[in-house]
Amino acid sequence: MNHKDGGERPQVDLDWDDEGILPPVLSPDTEFVFQRMTEETLKAAEGEFDYRALDVGCGRALDAAALARKGGILFGCEPSRIMLRKAREGLAKEEERVCLVSSLAETLPFAGHSFHRVVCKGAIDHFLNPDRAVAEMSRVASAGGKVVISVANYESLSCFLSRGLNRFVQKVWRREIPPPHIWEVPPDHTHKFDYPTILGLAKKYLRMESIRGVSLLWGFPRWSSFLQRIPQPMALILLRGLDKIANWVPDWSDVLILVGRPHDPLPEKERSS
Repeated sequence: MNHKDGGERPQVDLDWDDEGILPPVLSPDTEFVFQRMTEETLKAAEGEFDYRALDVGCGRALDAAALARKGGILFGCEPSRIMLRKAREGLAKEEERVCLVSSLAETLPFAGHSFHRVVCKGAIDHFLNPDRAVAEMSRVASAGGKVVISVANYESLSCFLSRGLNRFVQKVWRREIPPPHIWEVPPDHTHKFDYPTILGLAKKYLRMESIRGVSLLWGFPRWSSFLQRIPQPMALILLRGLDKIANWVPDWSDVLILVGRPHDPLPEKERSS
């Protein structure tokens, strides 16, 4: 786990807003990676009817609402006042029941072993202290429960190839590839994650059950425009084929989805020794 630029420690943004983060029209690869990230995260987080689940860094609470529709008793925690307001407005329109709590991920206001599922999708690289956040997720998960963490991989195959192509263009034509640069961590992120760093962090607090990769080549230069030029069925075949490869080789993938269970509590004799 690394601070994105190695500089001064970031501060928690209690007014973080997702407005303008994404363009109004998504490219085919962006739409695909977000869809698959959500599908695989929610699939891993589903439980038996009336299971209790917590969405950490819930944003607009869209994922919490989706899990509630599948029979979960949902809680969502979010530090941003703006995002909590948007979440409440959205839930009211959809008439979904999710209990929203204003809270940092590093100090979850719940008793230990409270939830059968704890989910954190696309948020951990925004946290001030991801290590403490994962410790808290493990603490509030029940003994047989699951913690599901999804995060962008900034050492993906796409990032690796794009950086190499950019160096080549700089050397030959003395200029850079036009932005956006997929390998650059966005300004609203506080940490940079890749396969070994997120896996190493998760293993400190969880018994790993699986790690899945989602999507390949997201954001590679000209990839989006190529997909837009070919027939949509052919583009989907390509995207789905690459997605299968990402599942087999997760360290190449654009998004990593980890599923783990809290470490078994120590027996009473060991705790007292």
